[in-house]
Amino acid sequence: MAELVVGIDLGGTKILAGLADKDGNARFTVEEPTSHGADAPVLKQMVSLVTRLLALADAQLHDLNNVVIGIPSAVDPSTGLASLSPNLALPSDIPLAELMREMLHCPVTVENDVNLAAYAEAMAGAGMGERSLAFLSYGTGVGMGLVVNGELWRGAFGRAGEIAYLPIGAEPHARAPSSENGLYEDEVGTRGIRKRFAPAHGSVSDLFAAARSGNVEATMALDEIARSASIGVAAIHAVFDPALTVIGGGIGSQVEFMKLLKAHLAPLLPFDCRLEPSLFDTNAGMVGAVMLAARHARGASPRQANVG
Repeated sequence: MAELVVGIDLGGTKILAGLADKDGNARFTVEEPTSHGADAPVLKQMVSLVTRLLALADAQLHDLNNVVIGIPSAVDPSTGLASLSPNLALPSDIPLAELMREMLHCPVTVENDVNLAAYAEAMAGAGMGERSLAFLSYGTGVGMGLVVNGELWRGAFGRAGEIAYLPIGAEPHARAPSSENGLYEDEVGTRGIRKRFAPAHGSVSDLFAAARSGNVEATMALDEIARSASIGVAAIHAVFDPALTVIGGGIGSQVEFMKLLKAHLAPLLPFDCRLEPSLFDTNAGMVGAVMLAARHARGASPRQANVG
């Protein structure tokens, strides 16, 4: 009887995959840089990662009960088609779940990666026990997942949480058509950081290191990023009113960023907002994928808290 599940967090730079039993008990994890190129080589790469995980557990494909894959894309809950994924070229005319199902010979679910991170935090992380939760990921890109009463809120077309497209800044009507990743992401993602902190200074991690050492330029850049980011958090609380907002991602998980974000958020709204750091940090997407796969394997298919 197939008792194993796999959760995969597919990102633009790396893939993190985990193997667990159907009760969600973790066994093994593997990580690789993401393969890019024509004909979506990442599909075969994911199959290879699943095979590696099974080998570590001395198991075969027939032992696999369920696979959940998180992708940096909106996934239409009706068609299964992926869209809005500028950082990772994925098939847009055939559901990714269908392709992977044929390759792995087991049930496969494809979900937005930040939705899965939100699911992990709501079920077993910083938001456990809360009736509603927003998870905001600040990293190379910016994304959001929403959970209501233990169920993912995807929206009518799977685009709930596509906060990267929040139209912030001056003249958004003029700038939005030329923005590939969305105006909010342009401001607070890696691109926004590099715009404020010259590429010659190095990577995003170098920005935080420089700020910690007292570099004035780095400190000012970090403050500007957090100030812009606070607008998005304020919009979420004004519209969605979550009981808790969890902040994660490579940038969001930094203590300095969280402190500045809270400070800039306070003047924007006439009420308090609860913000907490992610319990699972940058592993949240993979953890959520494993948890959802295990839930499927136990026969408890989650409902969709959709609108529209």
